[in-house]
Amino acid sequence: MATSTPVRVMPKHLKATYLADGEYLLEETRGTKLYYFPGPVLFTLVFGLVALFSANAGYSSAPGFGSLTQWLSLNQWTNNATTSKYVTLFWALLFIIGLLWILARYLRWISTVYAVSSRRVIVQKGILGRDFDEIPVTQVRGVDVHQSLLQRLLGYGTVRVSSEGGASVGNEDWKGIPKPFRFQKHIEDATQNLSNPNWAAPPAAPPVTPPPR
Repeated sequence: MATSTPVRVMPKHLKATYLADGEYLLEETRGTKLYYFPGPVLFTLVFGLVALFSANAGYSSAPGFGSLTQWLSLNQWTNNATTSKYVTLFWALLFIIGLLWILARYLRWISTVYAVSSRRVIVQKGILGRDFDEIPVTQVRGVDVHQSLLQRLLGYGTVRVSSEGGASVGNEDWKGIPKPFRFQKHIEDATQNLSNPNWAAPPAAPPVTPPPR
């Protein structure tokens, strides 16, 4: 039975010039959106709706929602429009905090790339400027994957690369890695292949040609 020849991965997020001559990419990924965004999006949505539903008690031009408005604005107990305004502003403040939380998570998500090459495990950080931390695969001593039940259902997990030599990215948790066992396998394959003098590098991916019009 014939086996397919592995093909090099072309960098999409990792800065290609960071790879040395003869070094090729096996895998690169960002953390999954399912790890970064559900919490802040849910927080923002909830308090945005609470602020909207409570607004009528202090701001008559806002739409009313009957007893729900009275409860959420505390007007049910205070019967004071000024107090209800402050309560609505408090909910609105939490909504704004939620928006800032989403922005912070987005910047963190877009600025961090995890990669495995034929020689190194790499973490690239930054948007305009770039910082690179790495572990040579010869210093990798183990790769552990942790998944909760929910993470397993959603297809992501936490990867921990154990290393020697005091690498700054070693022995820390990389959270939200999609398909973490595939990432683990690429690291283990790179370690084994580097120690095998008879192993040949896979060919580069063929150039993509646009379909004829």
